[in-house]
Amino acid sequence: MNHSERCLIAALVLTLLDSGYLSWRYLALRLGIATPGTSLCSWSSFVDCDRVLVTPQANAFFVPNALLGWGFYLGCLLFWFLGKRLGPEYRFHVVRALTLFLGLAALATLRFFWLLVQLPAFCPLCPWNHVLTYVALGASIALWRQTPGPAEPVKLLPLMLLVSTCLLLFVTIQLAWLAAQASGVLRLPNP
Repeated sequence: MNHSERCLIAALVLTLLDSGYLSWRYLALRLGIATPGTSLCSWSSFVDCDRVLVTPQANAFFVPNALLGWGFYLGCLLFWFLGKRLGPEYRFHVVRALTLFLGLAALATLRFFWLLVQLPAFCPLCPWNHVLTYVALGASIALWRQTPGPAEPVKLLPLMLLVSTCLLLFVTIQLAWLAAQASGVLRLPNP
């Protein structure tokens, strides 16, 4: 494992942990099992993740933004580790696909940054996901450049099944949230 791969994995794991914490905190605040202003990043009236998580901007795409991130980074890690198990002949394609996914995520972070600057408070954990997305993208580009293309064409089915599995995981997480909210299981009050 070279430096670029370690950097990629570290960035994806850190974003998974960060977005996981923010997803949990979002849910805990909405269910009333956490007291606002008591999170790891509630430092003042201006620097307060909890104040950010209860705004409409924290739920900009029908589900919590943090949950979008958590599902995405979980899918990326799964894609990377399962993709490596396909064998060295698939490595070039796995790296290239992951770079594409991270590039699209990097574009999405521009919308999230725009949402952040609209808020009356600042969440110090939120921008780290965006910054670490850029780090992961840079590492995946470096890996792509270091990885030679396959000597012979590979079967696309294993790669397509991998992409489908990770995409299905992401969609399932988002749909599970929407279904739980629609059915009243979450009983979330309006922000």
